[in-house]
Amino acid sequence: MHAAFDTGQDEWTGPLAWGQRSIWEAIRQVGPSGDRYFNFSRVVPVPRGAPAADVATVVAALGVVVARHDSLRTRVRQGVGAEPYQVVAGGGAIPVEIVESAAEEERLVGVRFEFSSDWPLRVALVVSDGRVREVVLVFCHVAADGYAADLVARDLRLTLLRGAPPGEAEQLRELVAAQSGQDVSRSERAMEFWAAQSLGGPLLDRRHEPADGPRYQRAAIFSPAMDRASRVLAQRYGVNGSTILLVAACVLVGRAAGRPRSAMTPLVNNRFLARHSEVVTSLAQLGLLVVDSGQADFNQVMAGARAAALRAYRHAYYDQAALNVRLAGADPLCCFNDQRAAETTGVPLPGGAEPGETVVKAESGLDELNCRFCVHVTGNPGQLKVMATADTHYLRAGDLETLLREMESLVVAGAAAG
Repeated sequence: MHAAFDTGQDEWTGPLAWGQRSIWEAIRQVGPSGDRYFNFSRVVPVPRGAPAADVATVVAALGVVVARHDSLRTRVRQGVGAEPYQVVAGGGAIPVEIVESAAEEERLVGVRFEFSSDWPLRVALVVSDGRVREVVLVFCHVAADGYAADLVARDLRLTLLRGAPPGEAEQLRELVAAQSGQDVSRSERAMEFWAAQSLGGPLLDRRHEPADGPRYQRAAIFSPAMDRASRVLAQRYGVNGSTILLVAACVLVGRAAGRPRSAMTPLVNNRFLARHSEVVTSLAQLGLLVVDSGQADFNQVMAGARAAALRAYRHAYYDQAALNVRLAGADPLCCFNDQRAAETTGVPLPGGAEPGETVVKAESGLDELNCRFCVHVTGNPGQLKVMATADTHYLRAGDLETLLREMESLVVAGAAAG
């Protein structure tokens, strides 16, 4: 079964947008054996008020949404010198599976995309008694980031309810054109900021004997206490809770590296640029936060870090290829991604854990990654999960649990000190 689309437009070929280039490079660094790590998904319940929810109606609605957003019709290929470019189709058909349960989501996410030939959207319909109950959407990260996936989910719901979303969406090719014109000056300012703030290379630079098992070890903390404390501090400093967790993680990885100053690159969605707020693509890019990691008191750190974080967010929209040339090798290779702004179903506590209890547990490791230290934040209010991933060539696996517990202590003590 396929969801057909026909835009009436010719095929378009052009360069990757800046955010696409950023995630493309991360994917290529990991390589084919591990690039499925970047796949992600949304499960969209069919609205109860939809006039019809039979398979044919939902498949037709999918075709409407794919035709609306050209990023969902793009394929990435490589030219001379492996330079990536993309080809956006004007017509075609997206394969659609029928499944019995949304539990199939994990299987669909785990299949890698062939970037040059596969459509960047994988779809399955959960059907019961002749009615589609849920739509599973799996995205290639080059085509969409988390915010863009939420836009696609929204447009699918609106199409099922009303026949089509209102208005016209900005197209990927329009974004690419802006990045060759009116957005260039913003990129230049961002690159000047990175050049001035850079610490000159990876933050974790002392090699250790590798641990047994996967090179990249992971651990997670489930901490209602840190969730509450981050919200207290966010109100105190006029920022969001994500900024509090970002600064805390940055401070602690700096201490683990033995550095008086620390750097971390938060993933910034760049949707504050009003003209690009509704475009479906991978618009997010990394900002650069640099803080003093030697201060013992978290409130003293936050006194300067608030402004530093805002500058990091403001300077996260730039020509990735040009920045690579300008700052080759200067990335701190420590990243932060708060995924709570995207649609989420929450994070269940590990088995046996009591509500309100802090739990730290090991997670399955990875063989390949493009960072030396990564922090991912997920969950709903009261269900905070912070997962840290470390390259064991530079940070011992046994240090991960300690670092996460210290992060909780730092944030909770900071909130109490006010």
